[in-house]
Amino acid sequence: MGKTRAKKIVQTVIGLVIGLGLLWLLFRNTNWAEVGAAIRDVRIGWVLAAEALVLASFFTRILRWRYIVRTAGPVSFRHMFSATQIGFLANFTLPGRIGEFIRALALGRLARLPFSKCLAMTALDRVLDLIGLAAVIVVALAAYRPSGEIVIPAETFGREIHFAADYVLWAELVMVLGLIATVSALVVLYVKQDLMLRISDRCVGAVSERVAARVHTILRDFAEGLHIFRSASDMAKSVFFSLVTWALFCLLAQAALAAFGIKGPWYTVFVLQVLVAVCVSVPGAPGFVGQFHVPIVVALVMVVDGMDPSKAKAVAIVAHLANVIPVYAVGVFCLFWEKMGLVELSRESAMAEQGLEAAPSSEG
Repeated sequence: MGKTRAKKIVQTVIGLVIGLGLLWLLFRNTNWAEVGAAIRDVRIGWVLAAEALVLASFFTRILRWRYIVRTAGPVSFRHMFSATQIGFLANFTLPGRIGEFIRALALGRLARLPFSKCLAMTALDRVLDLIGLAAVIVVALAAYRPSGEIVIPAETFGREIHFAADYVLWAELVMVLGLIATVSALVVLYVKQDLMLRISDRCVGAVSERVAARVHTILRDFAEGLHIFRSASDMAKSVFFSLVTWALFCLLAQAALAAFGIKGPWYTVFVLQVLVAVCVSVPGAPGFVGQFHVPIVVALVMVVDGMDPSKAKAVAIVAHLANVIPVYAVGVFCLFWEKMGLVELSRESAMAEQGLEAAPSSEG
C-alpha cells in the first residue's frame, strides 16, 4: 500500500498546486469591491432556480444509468442514486478523480454485484455522458463563429491576452472528433472484441507487457459490460436522458447569467459548458476550485460584448457554490443513509485499483 499512498499524496499535491495556481492567476488583480457589489445585487430567485436544476440533473443521470445497470439484474433506484451521489462527493473531495471507482464500489456493495461489472457499467455511463457533451460541442461549434482575434481584457488575468479565433474552432472540432472516435471504438470493442484485444495487446505490449496485460483485462471486463448495445430501445433512452441532463446544465448556466442580469448571445451557455467540461476533466484540486472558475470567466469575456471581468468572476463564484453545495449536502446524506464512510471507500478503492494492477500479472 506504500506505493499507492505515495501516489495519492503526489496527486493531492499536484491538484492543490493546480487549483491554487488557477485561483491566484484569476483573482490576483481582482477588484473585490466590484465583485462584492455584483454578488450583493444577485437575483435570489434565479439562484434558487439554478439549485433546482442541479437537483433535477441528479435524477436524470440515474434515469440514464438505469438502462445500463438493469442488464446486471434488478437494482433499486435508491441504490443507484446513493452510489452516484457518493461518487460525486468523492470527486469533489478526494484527489485523483477516484469518484467513478467509489461509485462502482458503492453500487457493488449496495446491490451485491461484482466490482468489475459495476466498474464497466460506470464507465459506460461516462461514455453516454460524452454523447450529451458532444451535442453541446456541436451546437457551440455551429453557433459560435468568431473572426479575427479574441481579446481577454487585462482585468481578467492581469495582462491583456490575444489569440486567433481559429484556435477555438479547431479545439472544438478536435473534441468532437475525439468523442466520435471514442464511441466508435467502444462499438467495435463490443462487436469485434477479440480483434480489439489483439490490437491492444500488440500496441500497448510494445511499450510494456505488464501494462498491456492490465489494459487487456480492463477492456475485456468493459466489453462484457456493454450489454446495452443489445437493445436499441435502451440505448436510445439512455442517450435521450444524456441529452436531457446536458440541457439542464445549459439551463443552469443560463439561470446563473440571469441572476446577474447578463444578456449575451443565446449560445453563450454552450461555449461556457464546453470550456468547463474540458477544464474539470483534468484531475485537480478538491471541489474543482480554479478549474471551475477560470473557464466561466474566459467564456463570458470571450462571447459577451463588453463583459465586465469583475461581474464574470462573481458569476463564477456563485455558479461554483450552486454546484458544490447540493453535491456535498446530498452526498453526505447518502453516506449516512447507506451507513458508509468516504475514508473507508477510499481505502477500498485503492485496494481495488491495486487488484486491477496485480491481476493481469498473476494471469500471465
